[in-house]
Amino acid sequence: MDSKESPESISASQTLDRAVHVMQVVVGLRNQGIGLSDVVKKVELTKPTTRRLLLALMGNGLIEQDPVSRKYFPGPEIYSLGLMAAHRFGIQRIAERSLARIAKVSGDSALLSVRRDYETVCLSREEGHHPLRSHVLQPGDRHPLGCGASGIAFLAAMSDEQIGEALEANAERLRHYPQLSTDILWDLVAETREQGYAFNRGFIFEGSWGVAVCVSHPTSGMPASLAIASVESRLRNKRHEELVALLMEEKAVIESMKIGEQVTGP
Repeated sequence: MDSKESPESISASQTLDRAVHVMQVVVGLRNQGIGLSDVVKKVELTKPTTRRLLLALMGNGLIEQDPVSRKYFPGPEIYSLGLMAAHRFGIQRIAERSLARIAKVSGDSALLSVRRDYETVCLSREEGHHPLRSHVLQPGDRHPLGCGASGIAFLAAMSDEQIGEALEANAERLRHYPQLSTDILWDLVAETREQGYAFNRGFIFEGSWGVAVCVSHPTSGMPASLAIASVESRLRNKRHEELVALLMEEKAVIESMKIGEQVTGP
């Protein structure tokens, strides 16, 4: 039996991939919205093709178009699908109180992320009370592994062979971050493995620093991480070590919980 895919099958797969890419571009901007010309630039497809995909997504309620601005926004079906998929990511509910405690004690932004294939996806963000904040990472944002503290932590938890595969798969996207060369990423992996946490010293955006640790729990569905993001001045002079200790405390809380157990405490 011939195992090769038919041209029709390949064409359908390519269409689906393109539609998902278009949807991710629109959804990634959340309430900001995006116009047709900007979608075309981001997905690098022709205008007619992009328009056809947008119409198909609109027909299924996955995105919608504002009649005045003509910009595209996430549709109601995205919300419904998210609710149905939420049970796979029980780590988000379990980590909720930990994020709140981290933000309250540190005064900075606490973040929960997961690794999906070769990407880091931010699930939750809890704001601290300090007025100086880093607003680079928001829920729903996706970045190639190695970008940011969580991305570095995820890489360090992988085998060298897996890291090589990830860097190769993300080569094109990583070119947009010239400060993150392959050699630098390998050095960061070695550093993270040695000290037990990832430390981002503004490698992506100048002045935006962060620390992260990996977290494991059966409900996560995929590798997860806890992170603290802040401005450079708040993570200098060894303060980042105090924040790492705080992350480690909450990591232990999450990993000690049994499936179905609810977190207690303020």
